[in-house]
Amino acid sequence: MKEVVRTFVPRFVVALLLSLGIAVACSVALGEVCAEPAGSDVVTTPREALLREKPSLSAPILARLPEGSRLTLVEPREQFLRVEAPGLPGGWIARDVVVTFAPGPGPTRDLVVIGRAFGRNGTYRRLAACLLQRASERLREAKTPDPEVEVLLGETVEGLTAAGAPFPKELGITEKNSASGKRAVYDGRAFQRALEMLSKDASGERGRGREQALAGALRAQYRERSTSLQGLMQESSAWLQIVEAADDPAVLRACAERAGDASLALGRYLLALGKLEDLGRLEERVRKASGRVQMLSLDTFDGRRLAARSAVLHAMRGNGTPAFPQEARIAGGARERLARIDGKLGALQLVVETRAGGTHDVQIRRNAVPILPVPGSLRVSPDGKSAAWVEVAGPSHLVAVMTSLDRDEPAREIAFLSTGRPWRDRELTHVVSSLSGFSKDGQRLGLQIDAWNVTPGPAPRYSVISVATGELLYETSKDVKSFQRLLQ
Repeated sequence: MKEVVRTFVPRFVVALLLSLGIAVACSVALGEVCAEPAGSDVVTTPREALLREKPSLSAPILARLPEGSRLTLVEPREQFLRVEAPGLPGGWIARDVVVTFAPGPGPTRDLVVIGRAFGRNGTYRRLAACLLQRASERLREAKTPDPEVEVLLGETVEGLTAAGAPFPKELGITEKNSASGKRAVYDGRAFQRALEMLSKDASGERGRGREQALAGALRAQYRERSTSLQGLMQESSAWLQIVEAADDPAVLRACAERAGDASLALGRYLLALGKLEDLGRLEERVRKASGRVQMLSLDTFDGRRLAARSAVLHAMRGNGTPAFPQEARIAGGARERLARIDGKLGALQLVVETRAGGTHDVQIRRNAVPILPVPGSLRVSPDGKSAAWVEVAGPSHLVAVMTSLDRDEPAREIAFLSTGRPWRDRELTHVVSSLSGFSKDGQRLGLQIDAWNVTPGPAPRYSVISVATGELLYETSKDVKSFQRLLQ
């Protein structure tokens, strides 16, 4: 009669599986003594397991093994297993702190089942990653690699990076220095293996797995947002390509977020370099992608969020003219005053020209330094004493600034001057400001602000600011007529 070799799983592990709603496979022994053959995989389950010199709880300790350590079975006994591993002395380990998997396809499936279940629980994710890593190795050794297991492994290891080090070397997690300190990053090797396997599958029946693998590989490639123009162009295009082609709602939602983030940063670059046609094409591409996400993910806000980001790109373009030079002028009687933003990127200047009584005075306001103005946003007050424009202060922040044309003083963000609601809006993730213009006497300035974290509200907030003090005089999101009256 053929002997049935089963997977040994401690009772606490079985209890956890059941608590997670996972039916334990029939090949799993519920804490029984099994006829495990030599060469079986033995994996430690607690945070620390003790390797002892002899099969006794009082025997000297040879090593303290972290969770997920993989050993090889040499000899099984009722309460202990004799094990070995590269770099470790041979010794004994208690049965109740390990899971044991005999060779063969059945126990390999158990590795996947238990790894999948434990991967849903942050407390046991390290163990899950180690089990899935071994399942992946076994399948490849048996010449039966499975891309779904590779994707599951990759996603589990990604989740593990948030936990503290040390990490098993075979998982492909390394620590990188960043502005906030060291952070763990995954190299994406399981996703790459999945893509290689799926590239050989001509049936087209594993489209969802291919999408998940590709998204995972891109997450590994672009761990942080690119900072160069070329890098942002490649990153934005890569994420948008998935959004334009994927059918899996989960992949769409995750990639839409990354596509929007990279596209906003790219849009600011394109504006700064005067590539307005490219900026327009990027806006259109993001807008169409958002429509696809909304159509395929009806119950989520991800499509609306991406659509709002295309609106930010549209606002960056302003009136479609170059961001600099741009100018605005006001004439009254024999006096004319012009404000011009001119110069080179990184060294822009606000130039003030005054013509009166046959004289022509040109002055540079060296303290009022523009950074990257929205095209066509520059305004001069009717009394010729003030100027305002909208700055692209960051990829998702278009903020209004104001300065005096009579004094050489810094251009100041209106939100900082007015405090109140404009200042609170300034702290949100996305801020899109636009200028409604000055009042006829030049004493008040109107602006509207759309600000949001996830998706925009039903209407922008309209504000009236005192030019002299920056004080907030009036604000509303509904009574636009009163807002307009105050600017007359």
